[in-house]
Amino acid sequence: MAEIASRSTQLFAAKWFSELLELIELSYKLERVRVMVVKDYGSLEIDGVVYELRRGTEIELPRWIAEVLEEAGIVEVLETGLGLEDIARIHFSTHSVKSMRELERLPENFYIQAKEYLRELEARIRRELNTTLLEEKQKAELYLVEIINRRLGMILQVLRSPASLAEIYEKFTEEEKLLADALRGLIEEWREKVFGKP
Repeated sequence: MAEIASRSTQLFAAKWFSELLELIELSYKLERVRVMVVKDYGSLEIDGVVYELRRGTEIELPRWIAEVLEEAGIVEVLETGLGLEDIARIHFSTHSVKSMRELERLPENFYIQAKEYLRELEARIRRELNTTLLEEKQKAELYLVEIINRRLGMILQVLRSPASLAEIYEKFTEEEKLLADALRGLIEEWREKVFGKP
């Protein structure tokens, strides 16, 4: 019986957590980004908003529209995402941390941009069959796993001493805050059920 209850609780928690992570990513896709129009397209109306796409002009568009138009060769997104150098620098700073107080805040949307970077690398590897790109992807994946593991360790460490949580919490990304909140809630519930007190 305990196994069935445990499994259904895990499935529910995983689905709930996954949906909240998807909301964070949706919020990212709805953010506005600056683009340079590289090909005349005229007017584009989406949800009642009209965008004038005239070659040589800079405009702001929701990220998801900008990505579709960039793929079609109509605009170029001016915002630069993460690269291997950025990930390597963050990897170094993350592993140089000796205490939780030294933990640095990751760039906004770090995990989403890292995922996009890996996706773009994968597409380039398929198109170009370039071993240098494959090595770059492998190195980036290794760095990212180590960053995630180190920061996850910090989250677990801070949850063991709730007094330091408020101090460190603001250095977490939105995804990390979500994880910390979920784990804290589960730990508090577990303590209450097991010991009959928080």
